[in-house]
Amino acid sequence: METKICTKCNKDLPLTEYYTIRNKNSKDYTYLYCRKCHYSKMTKATSEKWRKENPKRWSEDVMKATKAMFKRHREGVYLIVSTKGLYIGSTDKYEHRIYQHRNSNFKGNVKYKGATVLYSTLLVEESDPVKRLKIEKKYIELLRPALNKRDNPDWEKEKRVGGKYIKKS
Repeated sequence: METKICTKCNKDLPLTEYYTIRNKNSKDYTYLYCRKCHYSKMTKATSEKWRKENPKRWSEDVMKATKAMFKRHREGVYLIVSTKGLYIGSTDKYEHRIYQHRNSNFKGNVKYKGATVLYSTLLVEESDPVKRLKIEKKYIELLRPALNKRDNPDWEKEKRVGGKYIKKS
């Protein structure tokens, strides 16, 4: 295996740790810096300098990329299986909402309720928010998920009779 000494960090590294390009004469050229040094000297420094010199353009680019990312998200009613039971929810940004459930302690998230997300799935894809809410309520009524109790604190006082839940006497 061929090696080369990086001119910046002075480490003897295999050639796979260097960028190699084909120049105009169709000859391969291997950079003098290893990939790590190249990134820190060229890519990172250049991008930081550009961001400082073009703050408005950078802000616009970030906003454009964020909007494009959210457009790729799916909409609908989802199910989360967690360490403390099921959770049903609806959203217009499924992947982002699951990320919030896993990583955020905001009220209403699975993590806030002391549970860990084990699995999640989109039950029904629906873009209309009114229909989405109706479908979510239908699934909550059907599955009675333990982590949706905040929406109905009297669940322990109810029992199912003839397909409907009624208050226990």
